Amino acid sequence: MNKSRRSRPPPMATLEAFVESVRLGGFTKAAESLSLTPGAISRKMAVLEADMGMSLFNRQVRGAQPTAAGLRFFGSTNEALALILAAADDLRRGADADEEVRISITPSFGAQWLLPRLPAFVAAHPGIRVVPVADNRLVDLEREGFDLAVRYSAELPKNLHAVSFLAEDLCVLVAPAVLERPDASIDLLAEVPILHDTNEEGWRQWLTAICRPDLLRGRGTIYNDYNLALVAAAAGLGAVIGRTALVQNELSAGRLVELIPFRVPNLRSYHLVRPKGAARRSSQVLWNWLLQIA
Repeated sequence: MNKSRRSRPPPMATLEAFVESVRLGGFTKAAESLSLTPGAISRKMAVLEADMGMSLFNRQVRGAQPTAAGLRFFGSTNEALALILAAADDLRRGADADEEVRISITPSFGAQWLLPRLPAFVAAHPGIRVVPVADNRLVDLEREGFDLAVRYSAELPKNLHAVSFLAEDLCVLVAPAVLERPDASIDLLAEVPILHDTNEEGWRQWLTAICRPDLLRGRGTIYNDYNLALVAAAAGLGAVIGRTALVQNELSAGRLVELIPFRVPNLRSYHLVRPKGAARRSSQVLWNWLLQIA
């Protein structure tokens, strides 16, 4: 009688790369998530496909898309990896005790995006203390003792390990009472105050896209923090550029509404950055979690 033999599982590194490639929609985004190159992801997938004896991806000009077999394999593999990670987290919590992770953020990103989501991280990793430090200046991460940061810029920051994090659109927001005016249209911007933070870049992008740059004319009220501009707009003091990554709470609560249904992709986006070199384990845990929920 032939004894049954347990089949050999594929290498864990190929499974992780496979799950990220399907979940994020291609090798390039998976490479960013795992801090690898797209070529490295492609090679791992070739190894996995050879091991499985079938194609898991259709390679196309616009990227790699999972085959039917790849999608079936993803369903089981994604669930299995999640169970493994959860078990590993439970085991490591003792090693996590009193570990602190310092993250540099802007006040607006902290108040509108990070802090509302942070309780979920704390519940999953109670031994890791996250210390958000809000500052509008560009801090030196290593010199000032930060593990990671969220940077808002048009390009990936240089001299740091950086990955694209969040993209957003621009729209024009006003208080609901302003929208109820009979003249509530794009021309209303010629009358109501324009509110913005320390630069007018968002307004210039939006007004140029709608072919009305004349409505800016160098006027408006400048706030040194984007949160203040949002509060001022909700109080009916004028119109503010809405950055969709940061204004979902205001829109959902009805404190702000879009003046007209027109959005423009922001030239700036959010990048997750950290000093180059090996990261502490607790810092890597927060890094991975942020990329996952983004």
